[in-house]
Amino acid sequence: MRKPGGLRHLLHLTLCILTFACTPTPMATISPTDSGTDSELETAIEQARGTLDDFIAKITTPRADQTIVALKVRFYPPDELPQDIWVDGITYTDGDFRGDMGDDIPKLKLEFGEKIKIDNEDIVDWMIVEDGKLIGGYTIRLAVQRMSPEERERFLESIDYAIED
Repeated sequence: MRKPGGLRHLLHLTLCILTFACTPTPMATISPTDSGTDSELETAIEQARGTLDDFIAKITTPRADQTIVALKVRFYPPDELPQDIWVDGITYTDGDFRGDMGDDIPKLKLEFGEKIKIDNEDIVDWMIVEDGKLIGGYTIRLAVQRMSPEERERFLESIDYAIED
């Protein structure tokens, strides 16, 4: 059972990560490598995709203490850079993921809260908050690692779950 307001928590999480992780810092790991790719981010995405079966197993046997169940999905608006957006309230039926949009994408005519079907190849990450702890969330963990100590402290105080190694 999902706690009401999970989408609001997810939106808050996204805003916090964008606020903290996108703040310019002197850390070289924030910038993509000379090749124009971010190898750490690509590794996090590969980890998420490689463990998608774990996510499916957990959401198909839900627990009362699961408060957030979400996928980060890559969208491709025309004439814009791809956008990675968290989609909340995920269900998995007959091999298909469905969930509630976490933001608007006007060029794709998608609105916050709208129910959508998710293609597996567009999945960038997954997360479950269970018993107050983050499971998955590989890109979140990377973003937290890249934060300055002050940003990390503010971020961790703003969420209502623990991020453990």
